[in-house]
Amino acid sequence: MKKFIVIEVAVIIALVISFLVGKSLNSDDFINYYRNADRAWQEAEKADIPPVTFDDPDRKRLQQVRALYREVFDKYPNSDWADDALYQYASRISRSQEEQFTLFRRIVSSYPDSQWSDDSLYGIAVAYYRLGAEASENNPELQDTGDTYYDRAFALFDQVVRDYPGSVLVDQSLFNRAMCYYGKKMLGRALEQFSVLTNDLADTLMIHEVIYYIGMIYVEQRKYEKARIEFRNVIDSGHKELSPLAQFGIAQTYFAEANYEKAIDGYKKVIDNYRTTESAEDAQFYIGWSYQRLAKYDEAILQLEEAIELFPYNENAPNSQFFIGQIYYAKKDYQGAIEAYRKVADNTTFDYNTRRSAQYWIARLLEENNDIDEAVGAYQQLLRNFPELHQTPSHPSNNVNENYIQKLRSEQL
Repeated sequence: MKKFIVIEVAVIIALVISFLVGKSLNSDDFINYYRNADRAWQEAEKADIPPVTFDDPDRKRLQQVRALYREVFDKYPNSDWADDALYQYASRISRSQEEQFTLFRRIVSSYPDSQWSDDSLYGIAVAYYRLGAEASENNPELQDTGDTYYDRAFALFDQVVRDYPGSVLVDQSLFNRAMCYYGKKMLGRALEQFSVLTNDLADTLMIHEVIYYIGMIYVEQRKYEKARIEFRNVIDSGHKELSPLAQFGIAQTYFAEANYEKAIDGYKKVIDNYRTTESAEDAQFYIGWSYQRLAKYDEAILQLEEAIELFPYNENAPNSQFFIGQIYYAKKDYQGAIEAYRKVADNTTFDYNTRRSAQYWIARLLEENNDIDEAVGAYQQLLRNFPELHQTPSHPSNNVNENYIQKLRSEQL
């Protein structure tokens, strides 16, 4: 009996020793795990000084920093730095990439108490919002697709407001919910949301954005006097970014009302008060278009030519140069029109469709003036230099082919 007791005691002692040894080993592993995680995090942070961005031209450094952050959350997912590394890695990826969505979702689901949870959820919402804007703006036929993205964005912005009431992103999320309605062209709902925000965000700097977009909604609803009231409130605030846009918006309302003299005065105020802004650049072109509406063709041509010379890379430059051709055509100055169109067709920095259209009008004007040989050459140049059809299926240049040219030649004989 004593023998069995001795054996049992020996077994118990062995188990206790094994437990203590195992605990000691686990403790060492635990310490090493967090020590290595801390070391990996510090290495990533050091490499990220100064902070690298997704658009950084040093792509090699960007890849290095991302790899170091990835090592932290891949190797040490239970460390104190895993969520930080996840967020830093995800923020260095294009916002439209599904991988970024996945990583942000991982932070929200796996690290709900992380300081980055609200940022991650907000980041996903912003990405969906931008996808909605791109789909709607680049192709009106994709408005339904854009609306789907806006709906997803709205739900996520709403979740930020609901789940993180103390977050600094709540105000921006409230504003962006209204912007989702605005993007979907649900102007009534957007106006309701923005009107509520005039109280909720009254003591924040965002109030000026709220007022500006209320003005923009009134513009789209053709309530121009109401729009001008809101825009003037923005201008009176002295907001650096929004004031020039608001002044330009006032001029645009007069242009929409065909009150071109007042529109010109408004555009000149943009130029005088906000000379270095993009709105001032745009105003230069719109003054020329206003002169054209007033049938002041010479003033229009001079104004547009000056605007193109000053701002050749402004998005309005190609259409304005083309428009000069149309003005000359309205004046029955066909040679002036051809020269203006040629400046468009020969400018490789302009977009393809505008250049193709200009080449077509060169040929058409020559044909209308019975200069058939020159017209044939111009049409051949159209087919040779612009082989792809115009993006607008009904554009007359799409009717020009070799048969058309041969028919034109035969009619000359």
